[in-house]
Amino acid sequence: MAIDASDNVKLTFSNGPEAESHTYASADLHPKDAGMGKRLVRQAKTCLIEKVDAEGLAVGQNIVLMRWGVITITKIHDDGRLEGTYDPEGDIKAAKPKLSWLADVAENTPVVLTEFDNLITKDKLDEGDDFKDFINPNTLAETKVIGDAALRNLKEHDIIQLERRGYVRVDRPYLSEDRPLALFVVPDGKTKSMGGLAGKLKHS
Repeated sequence: MAIDASDNVKLTFSNGPEAESHTYASADLHPKDAGMGKRLVRQAKTCLIEKVDAEGLAVGQNIVLMRWGVITITKIHDDGRLEGTYDPEGDIKAAKPKLSWLADVAENTPVVLTEFDNLITKDKLDEGDDFKDFINPNTLAETKVIGDAALRNLKEHDIIQLERRGYVRVDRPYLSEDRPLALFVVPDGKTKSMGGLAGKLKHS
């Protein structure tokens, strides 16, 4: 998972593990194919969620942190920060929305996501069309996101899926805070993200 580096909200739940405890949960690498193996998911009582996901949440509402469980929202601060409690017996199927998240810990990986769009805005140029009239002025966009520590193990040209964001290819592995992981979004032909996290471009 990866969370927007600037447009995020902190969610703290009182009965969650302290960051210093280095608590992990085991999750399937692919939720629909257990044969692909497992991965470790860092857990902490303070998590980051997308700001767009926090909009509209209400006190008393049950939400799901994907690959973890049900959280009941107990307080919403004026600055957008959220408080809640973890319900280990919560009904994951009944609670919604189901949100991506990231433990708010120092070991997270800085990432730059790069999206591309079509060079021409018209699907097919007709005879007599001047291609210069259909040049897309906005074909590249970058977004800084925060990913979990495991992303530092990726190598150049690896292809992975960021949940709710789509498939990405590694253009440059993580080298340092000043030279973060560089990921190129793989175009999927869709103009709307099925995961609910739309990028800056259609990248269709």
